Amino acid sequence: GHRLVTLVGVGGIGKTRLALQLAAGVTDAYADGVWFADLAPVSDPRLVANAVASTLGVREEPGQPIIGALQRYVADRTLLLVLDNCEHLLLACAQLARDLLHAGQKLTILATSREPLHLSGEVTLPLATLPSPNPAGGHPLAALSEYAAVRLFLDRAVAVRPNFALTHENATAVARICHDLDGIPLALELAAARARSMSVDTIADHLTDRFALLKGRDRTALPRQQTLRAAIDWSYDLLAPPERTLLQRLSVFAGGFAFDAAEVVGAGDDIDPSDVLDLLGQLVDKSLVAFSVQRERYRLLETVRQYARERLAEAGGEAKSRDRHLEFYVALAQRAKAEFGGPRQDMWHARLDAERENILLAFDRARIAAGGGAAGLAMVCGFNQWFGWGL
Repeated sequence: GHRLVTLVGVGGIGKTRLALQLAAGVTDAYADGVWFADLAPVSDPRLVANAVASTLGVREEPGQPIIGALQRYVADRTLLLVLDNCEHLLLACAQLARDLLHAGQKLTILATSREPLHLSGEVTLPLATLPSPNPAGGHPLAALSEYAAVRLFLDRAVAVRPNFALTHENATAVARICHDLDGIPLALELAAARARSMSVDTIADHLTDRFALLKGRDRTALPRQQTLRAAIDWSYDLLAPPERTLLQRLSVFAGGFAFDAAEVVGAGDDIDPSDVLDLLGQLVDKSLVAFSVQRERYRLLETVRQYARERLAEAGGEAKSRDRHLEFYVALAQRAKAEFGGPRQDMWHARLDAERENILLAFDRARIAAGGGAAGLAMVCGFNQWFGWGL
């Protein structure tokens, strides 16, 4: 129903596979065919049009820009053009899509990218990770097999170990793997490949060092699809320096976080508090931070969080970011103490329930931080009514 649709999602989520599946399913609707242009190998924005021309078999005319030949080619043709991997060539891809869509009224473009093209008329389809079970849920085997992440893991594990099966003995480990890997298809496939030489319990136990563990052996795969680290590297390398810094600092949160927390933890040094909102929005656009409208909270996928945490440690900023995190939750405790028993009690109860993991993390930091004793005491006093809620 739309002439420009962009599939958007974090690296390894399966944008290319879905685009190929969609394209295969609609070939009969396009009299002049479905064409797939892989832009991942293209590093020069000036060569995007040439790559598409090569895909379509359009020849460059001497002395004439290739875009003119492309526009004439699509002018009277009914075709679907898939532009795959646009994130590192956003402006060039947006300009090309605009020029071709204006020239060809029967042209449809399906793009894949880690962020939207930001073109008028574009419809974005954000891809979610695969549904995963709660490892503490004690699911029956049949119910566990209903989760898409589990089905993918089992399918790939059987491919490398034909006698592999989901059993009562390994069910908890399989659930842990799917949950801890956030349901990211690439991560699940790389983990399943390890089933050839490791038990699922061992795989699950080693996910704390997932970037060392999750490496593939498919030599035909693109370099950024051969390891989990390379998949995240690809996204990280496209970030502007302030975006990288903010992503690193956000990695100190446990679970989700609200904007007021991000503003305190993310600001400082080279990032002004007034810039955090825009930078955070850019990270959401680039599929590195997820935002829940219903809960008004942000979160990093655990895989992205671990990666950003490593980068934060390399930059030497972990201690300062953890201290800002503690500072925010001390201030939150003081606000809670003043308002918890008033008309906003239900709001505070919901907020502090959502912050449980971060509050525990702040107490952990207070144990070793300078002035941590006073900070810990302030949090105990401030959160006291919440601690006793329902007792």
